[in-house]
Amino acid sequence: MMSEYKILVIGKRGGILQWYENLLAIQKPDSPFQIQGFALNHNNSTERFLKKVLPNKDRYTANLLKKKIQQFQPDLILIADLFYFNEFLLKVFSEYSGKIAHWIGDFFDHRLLRSKDIIDLYCFTDSSFLDDAAKLGLTQTTYLPLAYNPDIFFHSTTEKNDRLLFVGAWSPDRQHLLEQIPLPMTIYGKGWDKLNKADSTIHPQNISLLEVADLYRQHRYVLNVINKTNIRQGMNMRCFEAPACGCILVSEYVKDLEFVFDVQNEIICFTEPSELQNKLNNSVINPLDAMNKVQQSHTYQNRLDAIIELLS
Repeated sequence: MMSEYKILVIGKRGGILQWYENLLAIQKPDSPFQIQGFALNHNNSTERFLKKVLPNKDRYTANLLKKKIQQFQPDLILIADLFYFNEFLLKVFSEYSGKIAHWIGDFFDHRLLRSKDIIDLYCFTDSSFLDDAAKLGLTQTTYLPLAYNPDIFFHSTTEKNDRLLFVGAWSPDRQHLLEQIPLPMTIYGKGWDKLNKADSTIHPQNISLLEVADLYRQHRYVLNVINKTNIRQGMNMRCFEAPACGCILVSEYVKDLEFVFDVQNEIICFTEPSELQNKLNNSVINPLDAMNKVQQSHTYQNRLDAIIELLS
């Protein structure tokens, strides 16, 4: 790849999963390309203030994006997360002559068709979304799962606790599932003071990604609960972040797990919470197998390489 290849990442700054920030973190001194970012919510404190007082913040944002594209002259624009673009942003994109990829991780609707003529490739983190897109008439699509940031999530020699760990926001579905798990747990996340679970330790507050990664390095088993409000059978970031820290992923079964892992030997899958006690007691899993796999093939760098190859 030519050293001058330029990528502009468009997303939302400060999102709970830091998808935008994780993509920007690909940029390293020895990277074979240049990556810069443009956040649609705000890029600095001045923008943040002005968007609260300006009568037309959509036009303001579009003008800023147009200026950014003119200054940076990217070869590729990568949009991360689900956005339905207004007329001002669509006009800016339509005037851009390079390639545009849109990487989407949530359920979407017909409003996605607004950008049909200006997006070269739609990437979906849930393989079932390809069928949803086809029903809308979108053909330039591919499956591209989420990934992990190796600067934050990495293995260490820290001694691991065998207690099952869950880090995530409260929801009624998640509470219903956790109440059925016949094991003591350690739980972190806003809203979990609603949970009354015997023998469990609950920390009902949000924590930073750095703290999440540190907790993963301290625990052998990390629970993954699918958020069914925004995906059907896709993997979230936890599916890659926990194995990257040398943990054993303990996940509700979804089909897309089979695209990455040997679900019988590399992770623990379950369909009923009652299975977990037996599975944790009897599974013989070397966590290094899944760790090595995600380190080699499931970083954000890997995903960016895939997008560039598909568009070349």
